[in-house]
Amino acid sequence: MKDLKIKIKRQTEILGLVLDHPGQYQIYDLEEMFGVNDLTIKRDLHELRSLGIDIHSEGKKGVNIVSKISDEILKAIIPQYIGIAVNQSSYDQATNLFISKLGPKSISTLTQLQMCIDQNFQVKILYQKPEEKIVEERILDPYCIFQGDKHWRLLANHNDSVKQFLLNNIKTIERLEKKFRPISQKQIDEIFSTSFKCWLGNERYTVKLKFLPPWPDRMKPRQLMEFQKVTDEPDGSIIYETVVNSLNEIASWIVSRGEGVVVLEPESLKSLVLRTAYGVLKNYT
Repeated sequence: MKDLKIKIKRQTEILGLVLDHPGQYQIYDLEEMFGVNDLTIKRDLHELRSLGIDIHSEGKKGVNIVSKISDEILKAIIPQYIGIAVNQSSYDQATNLFISKLGPKSISTLTQLQMCIDQNFQVKILYQKPEEKIVEERILDPYCIFQGDKHWRLLANHNDSVKQFLLNNIKTIERLEKKFRPISQKQIDEIFSTSFKCWLGNERYTVKLKFLPPWPDRMKPRQLMEFQKVTDEPDGSIIYETVVNSLNEIASWIVSRGEGVVVLEPESLKSLVLRTAYGVLKNYT
């Protein structure tokens, strides 16, 4: 099973490299890059062709993909690669959005980033901020790829600050020769442990909410946060306690629940929920 996963990961990364750099790689380049012999690379190309990918080694022309890869093939390959390389189960909604936005470039974006993560190489990207037209150059230490709020995202260090970047909005990727010191999985887990949806920050807020019927029956089976405490009340309600790194995110979530969710602590969250709700009401007045 381990050998099969290694093979699938290598074949997908070969595909990503060739999609992004047609004709740049010869068989011997791929041999050296992945530490295998030429027969293995040739078998990889043959197996990719058996999946319906028109990939060939053409002598001096290098390895090329002759015809467009269909969305159906991409939807089969990307979740499989993510499950192996990114160590997460597939998320269909995020993957479908990723493919619809980038098409075949989704594979090259994903594999280039993951290879730099695996080998601890810095990357230079051109990035378009969400809902903005400006494209900016960023140099990053890429830590991991993750799914949050219906998007695939990159967790990375930029200018000594840990931030997230939407994979859909990365225009170009260039691997730099400079290596970075990776952070541990424990540190990554700590970053995510207080993220209510997808915001990553250093702030910590203790939150206490009261859920009135019928919300308790809906909320009890759900694990909203890694660390949470749920207490049953005599009136049929529940008290929910957790720690988050963004009050804005949880305020928006509370407003979207509607009636029956009451903020107990902190006071600043109560005020924020009211402002958010008033802002929504203005759309209808």
